[in-house]
Amino acid sequence: MMYGQGIVPSWFYLLVFMVFILFVVIGYFVTRTEKDLQLGGDGKLANKAIYYENRFRSSSKRAEIIDVKTNYAGFVKRDFHSRLNQLWTFFFRQRSIHFTGEGHDGKLKMTLHNESVKKGNHIIWQAEVIQDHNIQRFEIEGQKEKGGVVRLSFSYGGEFLQVYHDKENGEIRFSKDQEGIAVITYQRRLSPKKVFIDSKEGELPLLLLTGIYEVIRHHS
Repeated sequence: MMYGQGIVPSWFYLLVFMVFILFVVIGYFVTRTEKDLQLGGDGKLANKAIYYENRFRSSSKRAEIIDVKTNYAGFVKRDFHSRLNQLWTFFFRQRSIHFTGEGHDGKLKMTLHNESVKKGNHIIWQAEVIQDHNIQRFEIEGQKEKGGVVRLSFSYGGEFLQVYHDKENGEIRFSKDQEGIAVITYQRRLSPKKVFIDSKEGELPLLLLTGIYEVIRHHS
């Protein structure tokens, strides 16, 4: 196959595959100690938790949520249509993103996807949260501003909520009627970031807060 004739040579596919494997191996050895978190706790979830993001945005591995009492709180992971689609996303950022998540006891489930994205910096994600057979579907809408700052808004539980990504200070703030109801902070800025989630009075589930973090991560 001749590259000059517009046909990709076979060695290129082999190179892509080798780079993919290299990234997976590096990611495993860098994060394996973080994944072996010791669980314990009293079984009653706290309103604060630690979340270790996946090093690669194209990873389909579960990213676990562990509360500050070392209770297992749930997971968030990215889904792909196929292995080929996943491999492709290691090299090219995709517009179509799909996340799923589940709480510690399976009673809380979440899906997030941005199948239809407008051009420019406008952000639209579709969300579904199922808790004890109660289904809430809503749209997360926002804007990416200068400097990578992201602003989002959505309605949940009958309340209109706003999200501001203070990139300079490493914070994601959630508010209702200009009152702070949750905050996410970076405990470590280097990837994979160690994220601290504080849901304060527990108005928003830890799982949903983590999902919103992943939305902002995709756009920032």
